[in-house]
Amino acid sequence: MILPLVLVLCLSFGCQQGEKVAEETAVDVEAEEEAIRTLTTEWFAAELRRDMEACLSNFAPDAVLHVEGAPTIVGISAIRAGYEEFFKIPFTDWVMEPRTVFVSESGDLAYDFGSFKMVIEDSEGRTEVPSKNIIIWRKLEGQWKCVVITGSNDTPPSLPSE
Repeated sequence: MILPLVLVLCLSFGCQQGEKVAEETAVDVEAEEEAIRTLTTEWFAAELRRDMEACLSNFAPDAVLHVEGAPTIVGISAIRAGYEEFFKIPFTDWVMEPRTVFVSESGDLAYDFGSFKMVIEDSEGRTEVPSKNIIIWRKLEGQWKCVVITGSNDTPPSLPSE
């Protein structure tokens, strides 16, 4: 009779301990989503300032970029070279649309996607280029880092004249 009672007490204590551990390690998904939103907003602002180091600080060392009209770009050195070319575009603003952010329950993986317009002002006037992107974030050493980003314009590419 005492063995079943000990077993029940042990199981009960073990379950309570498991619940306590789960409570202590629970991820505040809403706070993590807000952190991702802030990072994305700050990243767009850094691009507008053409702040290379601030932009690169968002990437994991082996991050992958898939951008329209270019081969896959992998790693910080290649991303830096890509930004050097990107910063030559005379864009003057970003018009952001609301973004969707999802953070995994484990709190170590997230994605963020949305639409935006790149505003270009040059000698030909003002142009707004509608675009969209998806950013996949991973928590590395306690910090969110972009591991994959892909984006494209909403307008079809120009076809060569015949």
